[in-house]
Amino acid sequence: MTVDYLSAINKQGSGLNITQIVDSLVQAETAPAASRLQSSIDEKNAAISGYGLIAAELGKLKDYAVSAQGTSSYEITSDSSAIGVKVTDQSLTKPFDGKLTVSQLASSQTLEFSGFSSKAAAINKGSVNIDFGSWSNDGTTFTADATQSTQSLSISDSNNTLVGLADALTAISGVNATVTDKGDGTFSLIVNTETGAKNAIRLRVTEDGSDPGLATFDTSSNNQTKQVVAATDASLTLNGVSITRSTNTITDLVDGYEFKLNSTTSSAASILASVNSNSAFTKVKEFVDIFNSVNSSIDELTNKGLEGTEKGILARDVVVSGIKRELRSLVTTSLPGFEDNPRYISELGIKTERDGSLSLSENDFNKAFANEPILFDVMINSLARSNNPSVKVSHTSTVLQPKGGVYNFIETATDGDSASLDGISLVGNTSSSGIRSYAGVSGDISGLRVESSGVSQSATIYYGQSFLSKLTDYIDDVISPVGTLASSSAKASSSISDYTEDQAKLDEKIASMTERYMSQFSAMESAVTGFKKTGEFLTGFIDSLKPKD
Repeated sequence: MTVDYLSAINKQGSGLNITQIVDSLVQAETAPAASRLQSSIDEKNAAISGYGLIAAELGKLKDYAVSAQGTSSYEITSDSSAIGVKVTDQSLTKPFDGKLTVSQLASSQTLEFSGFSSKAAAINKGSVNIDFGSWSNDGTTFTADATQSTQSLSISDSNNTLVGLADALTAISGVNATVTDKGDGTFSLIVNTETGAKNAIRLRVTEDGSDPGLATFDTSSNNQTKQVVAATDASLTLNGVSITRSTNTITDLVDGYEFKLNSTTSSAASILASVNSNSAFTKVKEFVDIFNSVNSSIDELTNKGLEGTEKGILARDVVVSGIKRELRSLVTTSLPGFEDNPRYISELGIKTERDGSLSLSENDFNKAFANEPILFDVMINSLARSNNPSVKVSHTSTVLQPKGGVYNFIETATDGDSASLDGISLVGNTSSSGIRSYAGVSGDISGLRVESSGVSQSATIYYGQSFLSKLTDYIDDVISPVGTLASSSAKASSSISDYTEDQAKLDEKIASMTERYMSQFSAMESAVTGFKKTGEFLTGFIDSLKPKD
């Protein structure tokens, strides 16, 4: 109870606790508004905390998806560290058991031009033609490769230094050049080619008549004196069959596999690849468990408090309710582009229960997986493939995401600039080896890359975006710094600022009302005091008129 000391001291006043009366009047008028404002602030603060919890839960799903992508259902073993093997396209992969011997690794040609005083040492002017092909074992006879075009460069006043020549050579596809400090006071120009016997180079120099001397770099007749390492093919035998390749990373040896040759072998290496349904089931079951955990946490946060249950802090939040619906929708959405018809992760035995949780039948999974191992990729790995061996397709961009689907690729010429994918023009170029490379930069095909060779090609391109890839894209949209949750948190913070301003205005109103009531009651108190004094005076006056005994 508030003590009004002034009223207590003023014995001639009304005797009422004016301060208490004023506080009660002010509170009666403002308490509902103050309560509503504080409740709104508490609700928005709780929502912000809830958004943080939702982001953390979705982060668990994303972490799983990122770690799982690239996982193969094939188990590959090699008894030699000299050979590494991995699955690159499970749609083409079949169980494999082979003996592989590596007698020679592919190497690039290395040329050294030595004896220069510095990186910026001046060189003479002229032009250099670069022919691609192979040198004989003794390095004296060159055979040009008709599939690779001769390239040329000019040395002029703008680049007539050793490093200028290195930069000009590096600008040519298939060549890399650097200037190296030998450590003995001299510098060398080191020129490297791509691996493979037919990727060696011959430098043919035409000197500037007014500035002779560039022929120092001509290797037409003295290649053996400049060649440090000869360009060679990799030589290997697979199950007794002799094979050569121009690179140590081989993707066309066995369909769906990539072989990486690390060193030569002294004996045949045993390589075994087989489907492992147990590891595939474990990986899918891991997703189901994480999804159910996340789904349960979201349900708890959005619980409406029916039938005596505790109401969640995001019970009325439409944004989070939308996220929950979208997650459940993703589980049942179709995934086109793996084959002619769309596929579904439910084909792996994943079922959606009435409460939104998922269940996985191991028996159903094993049956489906045994018939179609590609279903594992439908869930885990995005796949890009072509029905034409002369047309290769890939998607490696981390920025551009093509839409899953089946597309028609058509080339109308072999100039590297006349191709389309489903009617959308592709950006392209042609390498020195004649490979035509194209990229989709807009629309549904944005991010797809296509390579073709030989005559003008046509192909059906399949690109299937996996379930986990689509899930990751959606979660990124939700939890990114400019995503759905961040936007909702910003709106909640803005609302709190507005409510805080309203509280400040209410405080000002309370102060004003208190002052007004106190002024009114003070005036009343003064009047009462005056009335009492007048009463005392009249009483005394009347008493004085009475006759004295």
